[in-house]
Amino acid sequence: MPGLEDYVVAIPSYKRPDTLKNKTMKVLKHYGIEPRRIYIFVADTEQKAIYEAALDPKDYHKIIVGVPGIKNIRNFMPKYFREGQHIFYMDDDIYKVYDTENSSGDLKNKKANRQVPLKSLKKLIAQGFALSKKTGFTNWGVYPANNPYFMKARTNNINDYVSTNLVYIIGFMTGVINNREAEIRTIDDKEDYERSIKYYLKDGGLLRFNNVTCLTRCYKEPGGMQVERTAKRIHDSAVYLTEQYPLLCTLNTSKKSGYTEIRLRDRRTEEEKSKALKANKSKKKSKTKKSKSLLKKKKV
Repeated sequence: MPGLEDYVVAIPSYKRPDTLKNKTMKVLKHYGIEPRRIYIFVADTEQKAIYEAALDPKDYHKIIVGVPGIKNIRNFMPKYFREGQHIFYMDDDIYKVYDTENSSGDLKNKKANRQVPLKSLKKLIAQGFALSKKTGFTNWGVYPANNPYFMKARTNNINDYVSTNLVYIIGFMTGVINNREAEIRTIDDKEDYERSIKYYLKDGGLLRFNNVTCLTRCYKEPGGMQVERTAKRIHDSAVYLTEQYPLLCTLNTSKKSGYTEIRLRDRRTEEEKSKALKANKSKKKSKTKKSKSLLKKKKV
């Protein structure tokens, strides 16, 4: 299948061997994702031994000892894989993957949107990376909330349900053509917002399948990111992002959770966007030339 030749599945997991085994690993097996593609990243050697005891070695390719902390492990994984590697990141607590259909035929009738099980995860991954190559937008993902009313129903026209503007690409299921610079995290929370912003600035767009989402219960499972997550850390990370990228994000306190959230929107002028994108592309060309020059020197 085109677009699938060299991709890997990278799963960070922290003190959740049973969750990983009973959730995400079952999802991957259900969709026929080959074990040779699956890399599991844990915090230390003790955790590695626990995961090896809990998981069937036939179900994955390798368990890698990384570093503790969500920011740290997110920084570790892109360095483990080569630059340009197609990486499909998944969290360890995925229960289901859903597609969205509209039973009325009228896309404006949001009440007719309904969730159905995604038919093929392989096809979604292939389509994501194929679109990345076609558009040059090298980070793609799925809708962040499990609510069909706010999602887009799948149609025969991909433009109806795939967006390319600045949006939140949630970390629980996302594909990248690995760029180590864009993958650098500087905060312990909202780190997937930071990645979304950095890939957007690099490429000028992001790809999001607004018809696809996942069912997770991340805050109700033992272990995971919430072990060290606090309201202060969430707030401080959100404030940091708005200070670093004032024209791209604003604070938005959630009425439902009470936590400080981020709202993404590019408020730059078209001229400012164009200049910034040209500067990034120029920077990329300069780095490529420098790398090629170093390779020539090494050969000599």
